[in-house]
Amino acid sequence: MFFSQTPVYLLKQIYPDAQFYLNHASQVALTFDDGPIPEVTEFVIDVLNHYNITATFFCVGENIQKYPDVFQKLIQKNHSIGNHTFSHLNAWNCTNQDYLQDVFKFFKIYNTRLFRPPYGKLKPSQYKALLKNNFKIFFWSIISYDYHQKMTVEKCLKILQSKTTGGQIILFHDSKKSFRLISEILPLYIEFCQKLNLTFVPLK
Repeated sequence: MFFSQTPVYLLKQIYPDAQFYLNHASQVALTFDDGPIPEVTEFVIDVLNHYNITATFFCVGENIQKYPDVFQKLIQKNHSIGNHTFSHLNAWNCTNQDYLQDVFKFFKIYNTRLFRPPYGKLKPSQYKALLKNNFKIFFWSIISYDYHQKMTVEKCLKILQSKTTGGQIILFHDSKKSFRLISEILPLYIEFCQKLNLTFVPLK
């Protein structure tokens, strides 16, 4: 079973200052985790450019170092950049010190205070430490499951379309394992949102 909507009420008790939704019901935010990756991220950039959309990319520091040219394409198109840790760490498996060191290792590559924890996992103590260092923490309203090998294009689109009403932060992935689905889904989903007269905005 795929739980596409985030249980915001429960998570807000743990992360009260994190953002799960936008403030305006006429908007949606497209977000992409785990890049930049050649071909995949470049495909996403081209699609967004075609529809004149600015999105948010929560990048992994190691990938920025491996593929600086792809990362520069994100910058050139004025997409928002978020910190997704340097090494794509699972916070639950890390000490606070090791986790924060990895977060700040990314910060040395690119200066952004937008942050999303890999896997959506974050200890309350790590959450508080990030807030003290002025990070803005983002989760999501709807997850596309574009990385899941058992997901089909039809099922993925059904999840996205049935849950999108406006005000949502949508989680996609610009990773190799998501490319099979996102290459078909992204244009169709954008056009669906356009029919709802929703405006696409980057996270800030």
